[in-house]
Amino acid sequence: MNLFEIYRVKDWYYYLGFILIGFFLTSSFYSRLLIFLLFGSFLLAYAFSFNDFWDEGKKAYFLFPLLLSILLFISLNIMQIVLASIFLFIVTVYSAKPLRLKSKPFFSSLCNGIGFSLLFLIGYCVINLDLNGIIFFFFFLCFNMVSQFIHEAVDIDKDREKRILTTGVLLGKRKLKKLCYVFLWLSFFTCLYLFYIKIVNFLFLFTTIFFVIFFTNKLIKCKIDRNLRKNYKTFGIFAGFIYFFSIILI
Repeated sequence: MNLFEIYRVKDWYYYLGFILIGFFLTSSFYSRLLIFLLFGSFLLAYAFSFNDFWDEGKKAYFLFPLLLSILLFISLNIMQIVLASIFLFIVTVYSAKPLRLKSKPFFSSLCNGIGFSLLFLIGYCVINLDLNGIIFFFFFLCFNMVSQFIHEAVDIDKDREKRILTTGVLLGKRKLKKLCYVFLWLSFFTCLYLFYIKIVNFLFLFTTIFFVIFFTNKLIKCKIDRNLRKNYKTFGIFAGFIYFFSIILI
């Protein structure tokens, strides 16, 4: 039994970067970092294995990370418990019947965009939640929404075969591209504001500018396919590393 495959670690390990960035923006108690990374891992393992349980009829492997997540609540403050509970609620109603928001256009996309972005806030709220944290949350939400729209565009044919009505199936690739442009440039203007109020440095801003322009150009010139999805993921991880180091330099 390979736990890395059961819990699809390769599909979510990079999302732990949101916790890292949020944590280092607000905390100097680095001894607690491992707890939050473990907690984030259990949340993500639950999300992906719970989805597999409903989509593919796999065994209830999700119970183990869910139990570990709940046990670690004792290590969190009230705001983090609230955020983690919202995360668990979102990923549960996303996959499970009768709601199964995965088959509800717009709700399905928002679940993924908001859910993964909440990991940033869980790391950020080591002390408390403030306006800067909310702005950062929106910044990462924009990037996650683009990722979700690209993912849905690639899977349109597969979702149609399974009779899953996603945002992509409803709108089609052309309209999804337009939504990608909107959220890419919303992320840029949000980052520009963070730079203006001196929360991020020029390296953070430059990385965002390059990322937004690069993928705007890609979307204009290329069709949305698996290659574009892979590039967005790879460049997103690379950008995340730069964001992380730029925050350490602040």
